[in-house]
Amino acid sequence: NGLRVDLLEEKIKELKRKGEKVKMIYTVPTFQNPAGVELSEDRRKRLAEIAIEHDLLIVEDEPYRMLRFEGKDLYPIKYYDDGQHVIYMATFSKILSPGFRLAYVIASEEITRKLIIAKQSVDLCTPSFTQMIAYHYIKNGYIEKHIPRIVEMYKRKRDIMLEAMEKYFPDGCKWTKPKGGMFVWVELPKNVSSIEMLKDAINEKVAYVHGKAFHVDGSGENTMRLNFTNPKDELIEEGIKRLANVIKKRLANSH
Repeated sequence: NGLRVDLLEEKIKELKRKGEKVKMIYTVPTFQNPAGVELSEDRRKRLAEIAIEHDLLIVEDEPYRMLRFEGKDLYPIKYYDDGQHVIYMATFSKILSPGFRLAYVIASEEITRKLIIAKQSVDLCTPSFTQMIAYHYIKNGYIEKHIPRIVEMYKRKRDIMLEAMEKYFPDGCKWTKPKGGMFVWVELPKNVSSIEMLKDAINEKVAYVHGKAFHVDGSGENTMRLNFTNPKDELIEEGIKRLANVIKKRLANSH
């Protein structure tokens, strides 16, 4: 169900008692990177309430929202906002083209003014050419045809990967089964380091992102993130088979 908002609120209150104020919460509530999990409806609503009650900002980043394979669409956290405490943002890079670095923001007028000034100081402006491409792509209805196509393709690739993992991965491995997005999160047996194993995987022409990179406390050495969107269908099963063999060898050597 995603972020534990009850623990988050406890932390906010704890910091308040110490005289420290939380200024901002950043979250990817839908099919987040790296685990592909989704924040439940009740937690979205409660998160907005916490932001209002404690007068802090939520940055709601939704790059994967439209890549849903199954289940019902959930309201964004912004839906439950009073208009002042949630900044909603999303990108065209995941639904139009990876190299298409164009995004949009929904926020209060005051915050929007400040964002415009900040952006101008960073890169002056977003190229008009890419903005016009996106404008006409939306205006002419192309994006409404395009998104279902990529969703169907990504769902197929996800299914191939999950089926291959069920078939080849050894006992003791766990993984998420995302309802959308791009990622599968894998938890290996405790005695297997995804960091040390990476060079073995690369030797087999397979790559992943080791999970420690996603842990603020330095843990997660036995975890990894897989991405199913890029490889061709026929290569996904072969890649998972090779990765499974690498894991099995690591397990055998650890005994």
